[in-house]
Amino acid sequence: MTHFGSPDEWTDFLESQVPAILGLVIETWEAMPPPAGNELEDTVSEALCKALRQSRTFRDLPFRIDTQLVELDPAASEDQGRMDIVFSPLAPREDIYFCLECKRLNVREPNGVRPYFGEYVQFGMFRFVRGQYARSVRFGGMLAFVLNGDVAGAIAGVEGNVKNHHSDLGMVAPGEFRSSGTRPNDGRVRETGHLRGADAGLFVIHHLFMAGDPNAPLRPPSAPKPTADPRRKKPGGSPAKKGT
Repeated sequence: MTHFGSPDEWTDFLESQVPAILGLVIETWEAMPPPAGNELEDTVSEALCKALRQSRTFRDLPFRIDTQLVELDPAASEDQGRMDIVFSPLAPREDIYFCLECKRLNVREPNGVRPYFGEYVQFGMFRFVRGQYARSVRFGGMLAFVLNGDVAGAIAGVEGNVKNHHSDLGMVAPGEFRSSGTRPNDGRVRETGHLRGADAGLFVIHHLFMAGDPNAPLRPPSAPKPTADPRRKKPGGSPAKKGT
């Protein structure tokens, strides 16, 4: 019988790969063309995932990279969620992975910059803390696409929102970012530690703030979808009548 190792051993192994994962994400982002100043989150996430897979570094790392995976076994009372980018070791356990949740910050719109700091916390960090994502491991990642390039401002804005919710996030007051233990000299990377319910150990979120190009063009507005003409002819029949 083949022995694949215990869940704790796989978790420890994946945790040992976190520095390589963070390095790969940063290296790949820096090599990508900058997104539009108001590009959609899913579009940027999918482009990044594709670039990660194509990276030569990826070939030497022992995990799979997927996008938009569904967590089939979230914590009780939590809904299933689609995880943006997932790094999975070649383990016989689907619940052991490194999830990278992506969020846009400082989105450039024709009428100004929209920060989205609250969304980063409410619809990103809280999904880890409540066990919707990464329930069986001790770590996860948040990746901010700072589309106007102001990384320092984005970090300060998110940290202010984290402080406002530090108790619900399971953090010790005042709820500040701490320097990255993995990349301590990289000003774009931070960490936060969280208690999750009865878990004795801290859950660590690695935060990456990646700069966009402040001069990148904006995405053109989407064309409105055509509305159906109620008078159009039904297939195989006469024109539809109003009120029917």
